[in-house]
Amino acid sequence: MDEEPPVLELKAFVLLLFAVLVGCATGVLTCMSGVKAPQAVIAGGAAAGAAFLWAKSVL
Repeated sequence: MDEEPPVLELKAFVLLLFAVLVGCATGVLTCMSGVKAPQAVIAGGAAAGAAFLWAKSVL
């Protein structure tokens, strides 16, 4: 039997998981600080992108 290749490599999974966790934490903490929800989502997205690039350079 042929093994199917993984859908997502381990390194890519770790990078995306880290970025999602950082983005969600940033969005929640920003929203809890009194900022409106759309601004918190933008801040979370920016933090997720920055976390992805940082983790990619580290790994």
